[in-house]
Amino acid sequence: MNKKLLSASLMIALFAGSVQADAFYIGAGLGSSKIKIKEEDQSGDKDTAYTLSTGLSIPLPFIPVRGEVELSQFKSDDVKSQAVAANAYVGLPLLPIVKPYVGFGLADMRLKSGSDKTDWKVVPQYMVGLDVDLPLIPVAGGIEYRYIDTSFEDGGDKIDTKIQTVLVKGRIKF
Repeated sequence: MNKKLLSASLMIALFAGSVQADAFYIGAGLGSSKIKIKEEDQSGDKDTAYTLSTGLSIPLPFIPVRGEVELSQFKSDDVKSQAVAANAYVGLPLLPIVKPYVGFGLADMRLKSGSDKTDWKVVPQYMVGLDVDLPLIPVAGGIEYRYIDTSFEDGGDKIDTKIQTVLVKGRIKF
């Protein structure tokens, strides 16, 4: 695993552990993704996206914050992206039950196309979403849009890649 991703995961875990956690959770997401490779002017049809995550909700006054570690796979035609990420989400304090949020993550990612694979690379990812979180039940859900724009090196060639996903997500809080 990449040392930068491990460092980012440890920083999130230390920060989350230094404050009282509101809720530990496990979650999953399912949706669609589209991967576009610029050099080849290749844009795949929309296909599937999956995520599995675990994290902590941190109770700060008026602003919900979450830190999580996530496994993801995004696919578009024959191009597939696999990643392990450390993500942080900040809620926007607008409504008590429906909570918009923004997020940022660092993902250790690689691309696969047929039998070809790129090396693992740490890339940023950006998220915006809307959670529905009822305080009396241990389940939260929502919808999220994610954007990743990065370049990979493959055999000396530069592969500029854009990945966009829309996910329906759910979390079980403990």
